[in-house]
Amino acid sequence: MLMTSQSTETDIFCLKSIKNSLEDPNGYLQNWDFNNRTEGFICKFTGVECWHPDENRVLNLKLSNMGLKGQFPRGLENCSSLTGLDLSVNDLSGSIPSDISTMLTFVTSFDLSSNEFTGEIPTALANCTYLNTLKLSQNMLSGEIPKRLGTLNRLKVIDLSNNQFHGQVPVFKGGVDVNYANNRRLCGAPLKHCSLTHDNGDFHLSFKSGLIVGYVFSLISSVTFTCMFYSKCAHWVHQSKKNHLNKAIELGKHIISITSSRTQMVADQMHQLLHSWIVHKETKEISILMERLNSTIWLEELRDATDCFAVDNAIGVGKMGMMYQGFLPNGQLLAVKRLFDSHLFKRQILLETTIMSRYRHKNIVPMLGFSIEGKEQVLAYAYMSNGRLSKWLHPLESEVIRLKWHDRVNIAFGIARGLSWLHHTCDLGIVHFSICSECILLDENFEPKISNFGEAKFMNPNIEDHLGMMFKVNDGKKDVYDFGSVLFELMTGKTYNELSRSSDTTNLCGNPLSFYNVIDKSLTGEGLENEVCTLIKIACECVHPFPDQRPTMLEVYNNMRNVRKGPNGSGDDSDTLRGLEYASSIPMDEIVEF
Repeated sequence: MLMTSQSTETDIFCLKSIKNSLEDPNGYLQNWDFNNRTEGFICKFTGVECWHPDENRVLNLKLSNMGLKGQFPRGLENCSSLTGLDLSVNDLSGSIPSDISTMLTFVTSFDLSSNEFTGEIPTALANCTYLNTLKLSQNMLSGEIPKRLGTLNRLKVIDLSNNQFHGQVPVFKGGVDVNYANNRRLCGAPLKHCSLTHDNGDFHLSFKSGLIVGYVFSLISSVTFTCMFYSKCAHWVHQSKKNHLNKAIELGKHIISITSSRTQMVADQMHQLLHSWIVHKETKEISILMERLNSTIWLEELRDATDCFAVDNAIGVGKMGMMYQGFLPNGQLLAVKRLFDSHLFKRQILLETTIMSRYRHKNIVPMLGFSIEGKEQVLAYAYMSNGRLSKWLHPLESEVIRLKWHDRVNIAFGIARGLSWLHHTCDLGIVHFSICSECILLDENFEPKISNFGEAKFMNPNIEDHLGMMFKVNDGKKDVYDFGSVLFELMTGKTYNELSRSSDTTNLCGNPLSFYNVIDKSLTGEGLENEVCTLIKIACECVHPFPDQRPTMLEVYNNMRNVRKGPNGSGDDSDTLRGLEYASSIPMDEIVEF
């Protein structure tokens, strides 16, 4: 009995320290109130699951997609009975503690995916012998994957995709679901065969960087020697030439100092040194070089994934390029966009790669990588099997598709959540600027994903970031209007502009009860009038003709949460969409369109 009391006290202290160590900008942990000392009170906290509802002993912590910021909370070591930890889809950074096995002795499920963790996987993680599921995908982890992870006999799922690992992968027993996608310098079964150095990718990168650095160094040396010669022989050399000489010498010294670094290091350092030159377009060749060095996936990998961009794998075409379906060696399905060779879309390509490769969220289409090599510009995304929202709202006559009411509410809620995160949680304050049902994709669970960031702008750009300052905007009210239009489309099948042109709905926002003659017929007669009326009021607020009278996306999101919970206060933000009725699936050639 004494042991139980001590255990629950440490668990309470564990949760206190977690709350104190993390930033909670969205207020998800506000109901973690420690003034209540009744038995089992922590079991009512958001994201906390207990061994027993009347015992303050934590079984699982599920804090996914809350916008939490900070480093890995060391207070977890006081949750001595914890078996499941999910911190995925947050803004956590820093390294994974080297003593992780002593902090989480009995953990069976460990999910840190979609954060910003750096450094290596600690070898001690192999001492967590109860692990069944390990997910570290979509971070910035690097180094070699500890071979000892292969000794975890209970392991069933391990996802290390979308990081920067290199070297030979561990050998796991049969039956383990392994995902190494977009770690292009890994080798060993089931990936490509390792060279004798176990890092063939490093050789190619080093070889390329050596050629690049050698060329640049030789060029600079020639320029430096020539300028020094003329400076000795002709004292009348103009001051501007001396300035160029100083720049060349500085650049040469800097490149020499990093010749032994990895290619990414070369890219980062060159970018910092030559930033001002690139901004003013003084060295277009260096700019192209930077784009090549910053590619995150080999072009050859994307060619192999799509059978050299075979016509049979084409699933859509748009103004920017052709979309293909592709498969990675591990079986992961991709949507690969091969861009047309046109300077007309340079801005869109720049914004798309900058935003979608940097930020990750539950309601944003994941960009898995991009390759820019010469005229070839290829972007790779996670495949969204249920296609565009517009296809479900406006099916062909041959398709019998029906989205139930709560499905539509959940889709609207997911879009609002994603936009609210972009506007109010994301550091740059990203405004999408072209939200519509065409750019909302649906995954296998019909979770909405925002795509197409080619027209985006920034509310809070870094003043030192030329890209951000070029596309600065004062507020996100354009997105609020567009979201309101999509909300109308979800309820009526028509956008707000289409409704406003209809003579019988001119007073729709003045009298929301007038929705009866425009509401989607599949929603009528099910006693949903009050909820539909509430959503129409929200939509009307969003499309107010004066932008300063529109709510913010955070206010819209909070209002949507109230609708989604329903009159009984039930509902869970983590619910997936249910109850979709359909008689035919979306055709393959209509899955993705850009």
